[in-house]
Amino acid sequence: MPRKPPVQEPEPDVDETLLTTAPEDWEWETIAEQSATRVLFDTIGDTFIGQYEGMDHIEQEPDANGQDQSFDLYVFRGRDGNRYSVNTSYRLNEAMAKVSPSDWVRIVYVADIPTSRKLQPMKDFRVDVRR
Repeated sequence: MPRKPPVQEPEPDVDETLLTTAPEDWEWETIAEQSATRVLFDTIGDTFIGQYEGMDHIEQEPDANGQDQSFDLYVFRGRDGNRYSVNTSYRLNEAMAKVSPSDWVRIVYVADIPTSRKLQPMKDFRVDVRR
């Protein structure tokens, strides 16, 4: 004979405002922000301007062959106050080594460079720092 599932008692009425609002005298400090919006450079001439905050390391599980899938992103704060991320690349790594956190940076996608293995071309960037 099948067993009947246990009967749950109905929960008492909960005042939803106790779960969504705080007293006006409470102060808050943000300890985690939403993920940064990825900036894509897909057309020569694409430009991004933001204040450099540093790098984020994204830890990923290894793939089926055991290859590490983790990666790094450059993180910026846009003039709109939102966070943005840019993928690393050989060219950007060279330039960003000369940038300090809090520097305002302009990144311009300037050209495609053919690779010796005839795979996808490497994106070339110009990186400017605000004086």
